[in-house]
Amino acid sequence: MGVLVDYFTAASDQSARLALDGGPAGAKLPYVDCKGWLDELDTLAAELSGRDLSEFGDSEVLADDGESAGVERMTAGTVAALAAVDDARLREYAEEELLDEYERERVTALRDLAREAARLDQGMYRWTCA
Repeated sequence: MGVLVDYFTAASDQSARLALDGGPAGAKLPYVDCKGWLDELDTLAAELSGRDLSEFGDSEVLADDGESAGVERMTAGTVAALAAVDDARLREYAEEELLDEYERERVTALRDLAREAARLDQGMYRWTCA
């Protein structure tokens, strides 16, 4: 079994911590399932925006069960860069990277999740579980 990775939004860090046990689906938070596909959102944001990865800084660990699950807050710069990506750039990126339909859907869903986080002034988080 691989590592489960979901990106999600929450109104606060406290709300995001509720995803530690059972993930964002269990906490009834909006999320995108990226298991087996994407681990690093900041790398994707850098590739899509044409910015250097070092501009985004590091995500912050909010919760860790000490065994297999954790929740991290993505930086505001990562979320803003991803939210700013337009449809034309998504199509171009998908062609450059030879993404299949599933991967195209994930990239679009992540961008849309970032836009929703920005619109609602919420944080964007990553939940992982081994």
